[in-house]
Amino acid sequence: MAFSSEGSKDPDPADSISFAWDFDGNGTVGWHGFGVRDVLAAELGCPVLVDNDANVMALGEQHAGTGRAFDDFLYLKLGTAIGCGMVLGGTLHRGATSGAGGIAHLRLGEGDGEGDGDGPLCGCGESGCLEAYCGDDALVREALAAAEAGRSPALAARVAEAGGLTVADVARATTAGDPAAQALVRGAARQVAHVLVGLVNFVNPGIVIIGGTAPGVGPTMLAEIRSVVYRRSPPLATGSLPIVLSDLGDRAGVVGAARLASDHVFGAP
Repeated sequence: MAFSSEGSKDPDPADSISFAWDFDGNGTVGWHGFGVRDVLAAELGCPVLVDNDANVMALGEQHAGTGRAFDDFLYLKLGTAIGCGMVLGGTLHRGATSGAGGIAHLRLGEGDGEGDGDGPLCGCGESGCLEAYCGDDALVREALAAAEAGRSPALAARVAEAGGLTVADVARATTAGDPAAQALVRGAARQVAHVLVGLVNFVNPGIVIIGGTAPGVGPTMLAEIRSVVYRRSPPLATGSLPIVLSDLGDRAGVVGAARLASDHVFGAP
């Protein structure tokens, strides 16, 4: 049995899990060092593999998606949590301690992150992290601010009707052409793109695949990300670099988890 989780790692099936994010996205309290795999294996009575969601989705793309044609690619996972799965030389790259691709908590501000108010507060306890600017919670936070400030009658009407907003509400407003919703989505995409510029120039992938966005938001984010990455990167890195949305969508994780399990069962001992 294999499954993915935000931040969970299983670098070696013979080892215990090094750490796992809290499933509700509110940091690592109570989960650091917890043997998720071993507990599940004991409870279910079968072998269990656990890996980071971005890694598993990258495996899915490599097996059955756009990534099949590339030995080197990045899978940029957006949504509730942000991460990056990296396939290099045809192999998923996890790093020395299985922490490769953990871009969610890269700081975008200039402060020290110790409650200095430099950027929005992140679920990890620091401020100014990429995820605090671009994750689903950040989109909802900015949409609520736009509604309360009177910048979006459509979002304000939804708040009055439902008592709050979800990322699906933001997506619907964006696809309906609401200027405030579109502006905040483009703003989040620009922050993602600034980090992606560094990744593209450092890794030099053959393609960047983006997934995990709320339905309808992807095209708006993709256009802004492409604009920034192509403008801010040298031609050597991006002259022939496609940046595309995942054609597997939500299936990438399911396919990747199946690939993870099959590799473990049928791979070389």
